[in-house]
Amino acid sequence: MPRQFKVTVNGREYEVSVLELTAGQAPQSPAPAAPMAVAAAGSATSAAPAAAAPRPATAAAGAGDELAGMGGVVVEVDVKVGQNVAVGDRLMVLEAMKMKTPIMATRAGQVTRVLVAPGDAVEGGQPLVTIA
Repeated sequence: MPRQFKVTVNGREYEVSVLELTAGQAPQSPAPAAPMAVAAAGSATSAAPAAAAPRPATAAAGAGDELAGMGGVVVEVDVKVGQNVAVGDRLMVLEAMKMKTPIMATRAGQVTRVLVAPGDAVEGGQPLVTIA
């Protein structure tokens, strides 16, 4: 059974439900609720549905694309178009929450496209490099 909490973030109060898992229990993914604007504590304003922020468009992944496993910022790009790579070669480094994560090639071949540059923000699942 979910437990109810009130959480204050940047001076705004939110009500959240948290499901406590016991050992061996698989997490359940409830259907996402519509985003709601929540009035700050003591405010007379009622909650109303908030407009969802538009997500940046990302290219659809193709057969030879290496994808970002998480969102973050590109710190280094180690490959160039035309370069041959082997499975396990480092393609680039992403940083998220001050943790740097190398992105490794999952297939061998020649780099045909590099879709990001250092400093670019990326989302999980976004194509980064194409290897043919």
